[in-house]
Amino acid sequence: MKNPLEKFVEGPVLESPKYNPSLHTNTWSDQEKTAHKGRTFSGAVILSILAFFLIIGCVSTEDERTKLGTVPEFHPELGLGALEGYLDPEELPNSLALIPPPPAPGSAAFAHDVEVAQNTFALQSTARFELASADFELKLPIFINDFSCALNGEITKENAPYLYNLLSRSFSDLALSTYTAKNYYQRKRPFQTNGAPLAFPEMKSTLENDPSYPSGHSALGWGTALILAEIAPDRTDQLIARGLAYTESRIVANHHWYSDVVWGRFMGAATVARLHANPTFLADLEAAKAEYADLRANGTSPTGDCEWEAAALALGFQASEITAIDILLEPDAALLNKAEAINAEFIKVYPDGFTLDESHRPHITLIQRFVRTADLEKVYAAANNVLSKFDISSFELEAFEYDFVPMGELGLTAIKANPIAELIKLQEDLIEAVAPYTVETGSSTAFFTTPEDRIIDPVLIHYVSVFVPEHTGEHFVPHLTVGLAPKPYLDKLLKEPFETFTFSPKSAAVYQLGQFGTAAKKLKEFDLEK
Repeated sequence: MKNPLEKFVEGPVLESPKYNPSLHTNTWSDQEKTAHKGRTFSGAVILSILAFFLIIGCVSTEDERTKLGTVPEFHPELGLGALEGYLDPEELPNSLALIPPPPAPGSAAFAHDVEVAQNTFALQSTARFELASADFELKLPIFINDFSCALNGEITKENAPYLYNLLSRSFSDLALSTYTAKNYYQRKRPFQTNGAPLAFPEMKSTLENDPSYPSGHSALGWGTALILAEIAPDRTDQLIARGLAYTESRIVANHHWYSDVVWGRFMGAATVARLHANPTFLADLEAAKAEYADLRANGTSPTGDCEWEAAALALGFQASEITAIDILLEPDAALLNKAEAINAEFIKVYPDGFTLDESHRPHITLIQRFVRTADLEKVYAAANNVLSKFDISSFELEAFEYDFVPMGELGLTAIKANPIAELIKLQEDLIEAVAPYTVETGSSTAFFTTPEDRIIDPVLIHYVSVFVPEHTGEHFVPHLTVGLAPKPYLDKLLKEPFETFTFSPKSAAVYQLGQFGTAAKKLKEFDLEK
């Protein structure tokens, strides 16, 4: 049986540990019974001696620590850089005894596995899929620094030798914890069933020879997150969230089923619990906590691009069943420059407002709708069929005034333009074409959000829900949103004369809506050249 860790090296194959029933039986031989009787008396003597040493204070936690530099590497032929674990093989939690069989084909649980897998496919061209691919790497210190942003610091052999040692040794125990069940159940991986792309197609044959259930990566990621959260309790939320995302990466990568990941996490937690009965682990843990305290006191910075990681994680591991879309026209350079200049003035008045940038694109909305995510490609095709019949670059719109939508003490401000007949006709045709793929409403998950601002204002959700009946046709007012500002500032602005101007659309696209109804994420751009 090939070992999944083999995928990171060339050369000798590490044989997976095999399930040994003798490790899990209560049957004693006559010789063992005789030995047990002898141990009963000697055990009492040992307890007395231990009590004596505890009373006089001769038991030292420091004496239990790993002697750095003395622990052999965990199968050096693999090139992972991990050290041999704290636990003997018979001390590892027995995954075959602890977890249920994998879901059987045709069962509700297997149908759920299939559904979860399908809901990740839309992420394959996103940063979340890139992160899932990066999370595949198990070599140290890369694996350890997958948690660098969550920890808000870097862990190295030099700056925290006991912490690095602790994670290096625990790695091996966590990695081995799933093999008993893996070897027994021989479950196939999802890409072998669904035929969808996987993160590392060059590893396809190797992965096919490595059973899927439960996920070893998930045991590693979840167990490491639990240990780090104990060392850095002030970063618990961030570390647990990253550990969870690390395990979900296996699903996004199409390497593991949902149930593989769930029970992989279980084995990771079981192994960490067992490690807490190991005196050397506990002594190393205390040393690691002291090192982390020193790191914080002296200052340490995370490795990698934490902003990019946060943006990738914000996408989640499941594409929402519903997506809030905006089919829109993008302005020409003249209007774009004017909008950006106005937005800059708004930022001066209200610095907490949003800046017109790549995630807040200036645009003229044609329709906003909630659509089924699974039907997005059909939405694009339907919209493209309609848009290709119009020469949108010939449209001439006249901007004539400012207006704003009250939002508490603020106002969401826009430049309004007069609709023209061609624009109204384009809108009508788009509404009809997209209608078969729409739903009545959605939730915050339908929008593009950030980890810091995940909740969408219910006013915006309602606005998108009723956009077609209440803001189209005779009610349609083309507008370009330019920013947020306090109401007193806007009341004064609206009283000032507005200098009208004309503009033309440059192109058309479908965006996912974000906070304040902004065009936050481009989903599809249309080539409308005649």
